[in-house]
Amino acid sequence: MSRTSPEAVFALAQAAMERGDWETFFACLDRSDLKPLAKMGIPLGEDPDGASSRLCLEHGIPAEALQRVKACAEALQDSAQRMMSGSVGAASGEAPPDDLLQQSLGHRDLVKALDRAIATCLGCVTDLAAFTAKAERLKRATLGGGSVSSSLFVGESLVDVRIEGKKATGIRRITRDWSEPITFVQKRSQWFIKCLPK
Repeated sequence: MSRTSPEAVFALAQAAMERGDWETFFACLDRSDLKPLAKMGIPLGEDPDGASSRLCLEHGIPAEALQRVKACAEALQDSAQRMMSGSVGAASGEAPPDDLLQQSLGHRDLVKALDRAIATCLGCVTDLAAFTAKAERLKRATLGGGSVSSSLFVGESLVDVRIEGKKATGIRRITRDWSEPITFVQKRSQWFIKCLPK
């Protein structure tokens, strides 16, 4: 099956989900949907057996980029703890408002730094769909659940597809009384699904 139309890519993703083929399923998603899902494959803290780190290294993410993510995540956690203790102090009148503002601004900058570090990691991955699929399998094996429902698109039908240039919309008919919209985008003559909320 190919991705030559919205209907074709939907059918491909649906069949992949029915057989648990995460590689094919994630290859049907638009990169804008893949990025937030792939982000969950980057280890932020403890990685006891190193499986997440090994997966990242296998997909082209340099060790120093992973170390940068870990350092940013630790700094963010420390900042959150300081802010919590500062808010307790503020309630008792101990912490000046200017100090709390500076802590808040510093915390915001740490969040941005972590986002940039993760984006750098994802920018090193050549096959984002394959990485996301393996990260999904790892999450399911170690945590008992993943980032995407294993019944997504299963038993559904796609109706009312409307194509306008390189974009298309349709309706996922889930049950007789329940449906929701779905969006598609065409890139290099192939159609991809956009199903995550913006």
